[in-house]
Amino acid sequence: MTEEDEAFNDIERQAKQRKEAVRAAIRGVEDDDIQDYKKPWIGLTRNEQGFVYQRLHNSTSRVDSFWVDFANAIEAQLKEKNT
Repeated sequence: MTEEDEAFNDIERQAKQRKEAVRAAIRGVEDDDIQDYKKPWIGLTRNEQGFVYQRLHNSTSRVDSFWVDFANAIEAQLKEKNT
């Protein structure tokens, strides 16, 4: 076998490997080596909960807006902590 034949066989083998990889991807076969990274959730400490309470207590002017202010205060604190 000549060097040219060996190079051709090597190229042909690589092409077959790529073809199989594409077929596996199309079939939806997942590679076990691929893992999704998920950032761990960071909740609020007792001190941070107190800070949210104070922010809410100082800003609430109407009872109707309580839940909106409550949600905004928690969201702001969690956004600060998780970004």
